[in-house]
Amino acid sequence: MLNLTTNPTRALQAFQVIRFAAMLATGIGMAQLGYGKTAIGSFEAVLFLSGLLTTFWITGLIQALLPLYSYHGNNANVDSRIFNVFLVVFSLTILSIVVAYAFGFALVRFAAIENMHIYHLMLLYMLFSTPAVMVEYIYLLHGKYKTMLTYGLVTYLIQIILVLLPVVLGLDVVYAVLGLISVSVIRFIWLVVLIASKSSISINIPFLKDFLKDGIPLSLKFFVSSSGLYIDQLIIGYFYDSSTFAVYRFGAREIPLVTILVVGLSNSLLADFGNRQKLNQTLEKLKNESLKLMHTLFPIAIASILLATWLFPFIFGEDFQDSANVFMIYCLIVISRVLFPQTVTQGLRQNMTVLIISLIEMTLNICLSLLLIKPYGIYGVAAATVIVYTIEKFLLVAYNSYWLNIPAKSYLSVKPFLVYSAGMLLAFAIAWNFF
Repeated sequence: MLNLTTNPTRALQAFQVIRFAAMLATGIGMAQLGYGKTAIGSFEAVLFLSGLLTTFWITGLIQALLPLYSYHGNNANVDSRIFNVFLVVFSLTILSIVVAYAFGFALVRFAAIENMHIYHLMLLYMLFSTPAVMVEYIYLLHGKYKTMLTYGLVTYLIQIILVLLPVVLGLDVVYAVLGLISVSVIRFIWLVVLIASKSSISINIPFLKDFLKDGIPLSLKFFVSSSGLYIDQLIIGYFYDSSTFAVYRFGAREIPLVTILVVGLSNSLLADFGNRQKLNQTLEKLKNESLKLMHTLFPIAIASILLATWLFPFIFGEDFQDSANVFMIYCLIVISRVLFPQTVTQGLRQNMTVLIISLIEMTLNICLSLLLIKPYGIYGVAAATVIVYTIEKFLLVAYNSYWLNIPAKSYLSVKPFLVYSAGMLLAFAIAWNFF
């Protein structure tokens, strides 16, 4: 029984799956219904650039809000907290648009956008889509899981229709982007209605101070973390030609389902950490939910490793055979993904520690990539990423254990984790040496 309408973790994970499925369906639909590479590339550039400019800080602010919301409690004195979050998010959205406008020509060249009009539409898309991310989390915090899923199904179905209708009608990609903007306007209006019904319209200085104090380090953390992928690509671009770079890009990707389920689990439980009186119950819940996730993700990752050698040439062609090996290495990231010490650290609002460890991770990633690229090539860069992700998690485990007095066994099923990890490493060794 999935309990999608009663379990916050399942509900948020399902919502993320809906979003992913909609974007996948849109991409497939564009390709199958007649758009060429240039048109699809322009559409994807809108999503890429808007995400590049906003994802790191909106993610940090949302993850700061979740435990803080329960920590402040639900009473008349802090009833305006959703409105105050909106003020911060909308202000940063405007700032991001100003930055994007100021560096427009550089970003257009960076994303290879041929039509400047599409870039200006991207700014409009950012204005409405970025604050609208708040909607699902407002529903999460108020326990309206069924409403959250209904909202996701309705708006993403509308998005698929409005984006693909211009493709069917043979219209320019500009109209597909306008369809994307239209559904973003719907979500933004939905958000305004929610704020009007769930929050009073007043400035709450104590809440804003706590929110920014928690949110700024997390936003910087996600900025640092997201830069790791680009740093790896810069290193490979320096040492190798464009064909080798393409081989790495095709393989250096995580299994999509992994990220969706992991983020959904972590975010849904962050809200529970706001109630410190129920800390032991929350840790036990995290332990149980992460174990269930292991039962799902490890078999998927093991199967992906064993099948990668055959699937990559079939899907992408023989030229990308080596991408399969990069992907196999990336699959090992699952071992660190099913560890959730960061949920505990962030849930207890130790966000500066999370930022410091993230900076350590980035430094190690650069050093290790440069160290391993000469003897092992692009495989060394991929291995460095896996290693530093694991180091980051174990540093957080150590911090939780020694400074917060929360041992790993209180939120991690240690034996199943070790057994699954050993099985995955064995599958990797078999696939790497014999397939």
